[in-house]
Amino acid sequence: MSTTVETQADNQPKSASDDPLVWIDCEMTGLDVENDEIIEIYCIITTGNLEILDEGGFHAIIHFPQSRMDQMDEWCTKTHAESGLTAAVLESTTTPEQAADALYEYVTRFIPERKRGLLAGNSVHCDRAFLRREPYKRVMRHLHHRILDVSSIKEAARRWAAKRVVNKVPTKRGLHKARDDILESIEEARYYREVIFRPTFDVVPPKNKPNKTKKSE
Repeated sequence: MSTTVETQADNQPKSASDDPLVWIDCEMTGLDVENDEIIEIYCIITTGNLEILDEGGFHAIIHFPQSRMDQMDEWCTKTHAESGLTAAVLESTTTPEQAADALYEYVTRFIPERKRGLLAGNSVHCDRAFLRREPYKRVMRHLHHRILDVSSIKEAARRWAAKRVVNKVPTKRGLHKARDDILESIEEARYYREVIFRPTFDVVPPKNKPNKTKKSE
C-alpha cells in the first residue's frame, strides 16, 4: 500500500502535540452496542496537523448472512441497500476476526507506540463503543484513552464562535459511506484548525480593571 503525504499544512507552525490521529468510521447494522454488528470499517491516519499519511487508508467490509441483515431496522435497511453496502456485505468473505487483525496491523504499522495515537472522527464515541468489543478491542487498547471528536468542536463553535465562522463550516453530503464520511470529518477539522485554532497570534490576558470606589464627600 503506497504512502502519500499531503503538504498543504507544511507551512503551519508546529503544534504542541503532533501525535497521530486515527480516523475511523464504522457502518453498523444498528446502534445497539449489545446486539448490532460492524459491517464496514474505514481508517485513515493523519499527523496531528491533519496531514494524511496514506491516501488509500484501510477498508474492510465484513460478511454477515442474509438472516442477520434482515434484522436491521427500516433506516439501516434502506440506507445500506441504497449505498450498495448490504450487497457488499453478503458478497464479502471477511470475518470480524480477520477485519480486526488487519485493522490492528494497519494501525500499528504507522503507530507502533502504544497510547500515542488518538481515535478521531465525528461522533466517534459511537464507533468506539462498538470497537471496544471483541474482536476489535485490542485496537482500542493500542490507542490513547482520549478521543478527538469533531462533532464536539462543531457544537462548541455553534455556541461560542462568530456566526460567520459557523456559516462557512464545510457541508456534508450524508452519504453514509465510511471513506467519504472520514474525509469530510478531516476537512471539517482542518476548517476549525484554520479559523478557530490559529497558532499565529499571541494570547494576551485581560487587563485587570481598577476598582471604582465612590469618592467620599
